[in-house]
Amino acid sequence: MTERWGVKMNLGIIALVILFVVIGVGFFKKMNVGMLAMMSAVILGYMTNQYSKEEILSGYSVSLFITLLGLNLLFGVISTNGVLDLLMKKLINLFGKQIWLAPVLLFLSGWAVSALAGGFAGLAFVVGVTIPVVHATGYDPIMMMIIANAGAQAGRYTQISPDGNIVLNLLAEQGIEKGLFVLTVNMTISMAVISILAFIWFKGYKVKGKGEIKLETGKLTVKHWITLAGFLVMVVSIMAFGKDSGLIGLMVSVFLILIGVVDEKTAFKTLPWNTIMMVTGVGMLMNIVIGSGGIDILTNLIAGLTTPATVGGVSAMTASIMSWFSSTLGVVVPTLTPTVGDLAREVGGNVTAVGLLSCMLIGSSSACFSPASSVGGMILSSVTGDEKLKNTIDENKTFVLLFVWSIAMAIVSAVLALVGVFSIVE
Repeated sequence: MTERWGVKMNLGIIALVILFVVIGVGFFKKMNVGMLAMMSAVILGYMTNQYSKEEILSGYSVSLFITLLGLNLLFGVISTNGVLDLLMKKLINLFGKQIWLAPVLLFLSGWAVSALAGGFAGLAFVVGVTIPVVHATGYDPIMMMIIANAGAQAGRYTQISPDGNIVLNLLAEQGIEKGLFVLTVNMTISMAVISILAFIWFKGYKVKGKGEIKLETGKLTVKHWITLAGFLVMVVSIMAFGKDSGLIGLMVSVFLILIGVVDEKTAFKTLPWNTIMMVTGVGMLMNIVIGSGGIDILTNLIAGLTTPATVGGVSAMTASIMSWFSSTLGVVVPTLTPTVGDLAREVGGNVTAVGLLSCMLIGSSSACFSPASSVGGMILSSVTGDEKLKNTIDENKTFVLLFVWSIAMAIVSAVLALVGVFSIVE
């Protein structure tokens, strides 16, 4: 028994090391971490002779794949159709003369789009609307981009978003049900703090714009109304009747394509295959890491270095560091989420699994403003590529500014976790 346990522990350490090597190689080689993880799972499973073909393949979650496919296809239909962007732009235009409200409107609209369609949709939306708002109001473009993207980060983990469903699946595997409401509240608190700090740092209070926000919009068509009806069917099916989000999303999106709301090829082109393969591929390696005891080793390591008072801050900072070198959704979420149940039990005190998860995902989201990440990179390219702004923005200084900002916000989030802000809501 001892010998077998020793083999298992050694394999757990090897699997854990390989996981972090895969993350590092993915970052430096600019390769899909999911594909690297699948390759590593096959090599590790076969070369150690500890896993059969069936056991290796069991790590690829068909349920998660259907969830990501169904929800992303539906939101691809909605994105192609343009109804969500149109509604959000109309909402912003309603308050067009209240220039002082512009940062708040960007935060809330980013939150809403992410809550409905996920973080990538939220990012795409806010990048598209923020620059025209900046032109109309005179606010600092970096400040407005940070605030808008903070809103998108805050709303991304809901029950109907693809991001939220990934987290739900990982929590369910640990016997943890629900938790997304608490996570979303904590995310919103932290991102609101980051937005307020940005408003103060960039002196947003000094802007006295006299213009009017007028984003270009059109009229709602019959196809728009049909798309909204389909989306409503999905929301009611999930929230009121507890139906599977991926299956319902797939059903509604195929029906909308069938009746000609959007073109099939155009809708399929919107699918984020890179992300889908990243998330599901990492799951194959994580299955071996968990089964071999690697997650237990990682959990015990973190628990041994922390106390109930410090575990939140350490978890937030760990996730922030990982986020500087990898994707939040593709790497940080599937790597750290499986630890929260056991870690909360190991540390004890008033520490909860959802509280720890909040600290981790907040830490990761706070670091996303680095120009090496997708969010920071989009902010940098958007402000330096705009015809009206590029002559007033120094690209090198902005690069440094965003990286320093991401470090500062990671520290702020860790401090908020340390003082127990994310334990207020249970």
